[in-house]
Amino acid sequence: MRLDALESLGLVVTGLLLARADARRCVTAAGTATLLVADAWFDTTTASAGEAAAALAMAFCAELPLAAVCALVACRALPGRTR
Repeated sequence: MRLDALESLGLVVTGLLLARADARRCVTAAGTATLLVADAWFDTTTASAGEAAAALAMAFCAELPLAAVCALVACRALPGRTR
């Protein structure tokens, strides 16, 4: 539950920094992407037989796509990157 709260906080802070065009979004987006991938891995590897389908669906439909978006935001916000 705490991991989910950290993910939510990371997404909110990244969104706010993105809206303000703040360069620190690179750090929060990278951290949030890491948390999302770790949560997807943890949920799928620790799920019981009855929960496996739900854990996989959550990982592939929510957590991993959000992690990819966060990684893209982080890469595009790297300091010194030319556009």
